[in-house]
Amino acid sequence: MVALLLMAKGNRTATTREVRSSQRQRRVRVYTAWHPVLVALLEHVLPEGWYQCISEFQLAREPLRVDIVILRRSRRGAPPRPRLLTSVVGELAEHTLVHFKGPTDELERDDARMLLAYALQYLVVAEIEAPGAVALRVLAPRLTPRFTEALMSLGCTLTPTGPGTHEGRLGVFPLRVVETVPANAREGEHLLYTVTPGMVADPGGIPALSPAEVAVFWALLEHVEQVRHPLPGQRKRHMKDEKRVVESFEQALARLVARLPPEQRLAGLAPEQVLQAYAPEQRLAGLAPEQVLQAYAPEQRLAGLAPEQRLAGLTEAQAVLALPDAMLRALSEEYLATLPRQTQAAIQKRLGAASGRQPARRRKTRSPSR
Repeated sequence: MVALLLMAKGNRTATTREVRSSQRQRRVRVYTAWHPVLVALLEHVLPEGWYQCISEFQLAREPLRVDIVILRRSRRGAPPRPRLLTSVVGELAEHTLVHFKGPTDELERDDARMLLAYALQYLVVAEIEAPGAVALRVLAPRLTPRFTEALMSLGCTLTPTGPGTHEGRLGVFPLRVVETVPANAREGEHLLYTVTPGMVADPGGIPALSPAEVAVFWALLEHVEQVRHPLPGQRKRHMKDEKRVVESFEQALARLVARLPPEQRLAGLAPEQVLQAYAPEQRLAGLAPEQVLQAYAPEQRLAGLAPEQRLAGLTEAQAVLALPDAMLRALSEEYLATLPRQTQAAIQKRLGAASGRQPARRRKTRSPSR
């Protein structure tokens, strides 16, 4: 009996340890790798110096954090109108809470309820007296009927205000919902494609970006690289979809580069850096031989060739003219007389110039009188 009790107690202890271990595993926070992409995107399109972008916010003294981004005004006055992503960062309040659903997530019923709960908790923790200073934004691929129904149950009705944008009021908080799939087709909104399902299914389908959008895209690539390889001192987080994020941006980069004209792709590269990517036959493709040889001095053109290779294809007269002056002087008068007159004149001119004397005129041979 004692043995059975000890076994039962041991089983209960083991079960308790397993439950606690399971609870600890569930408490490990798994971040979506799309979240830092959104934060980086917003940081680069917000008017510089006007807003503080907070990627996380602790809502209680206990570790309770919301998966939203806080855009908090950091100075007074009228901020300049943003040039990009105005559907998301246009007409911001003093405190704007952005609830984000990445390419692999959908809006659920609980998202509506949690969003209202987050806003109310934020009022308490941030010690905001006037609720009108807080506004809500939802960023998701598409509106879902269940999310819309959940909003209606809380007294919020959405009104379409443009392609992919909807306005409403959740309690005392102004609410804007941005559907990234239809909205990214609008001018100035193309960067939203980076957080749509299309970025996962077809990264190369990213719309043609303006120069300003391309600059932001390069900055996003740097942040994606930091997701994969954190800087020294940064903690590596458990991130959902990390591999998909990296692969999607790499494929999108390849498509963007392919769209650039050649002069933009090669801008800032030295010629030798460009040529290193090609085999010798590729470098010379399309060039006529004389175009290739024009880039080299005569001695460079002949370097590495055997004497018979250098003389191949030359006439006898051309081969004689290719000889150095010392060898020309060693040729007999009888042999030189067999060469064309133009060749003889060129030889005399060379030898005369080499000796510093004017070449002697060739006397005409008179035929003997009969």
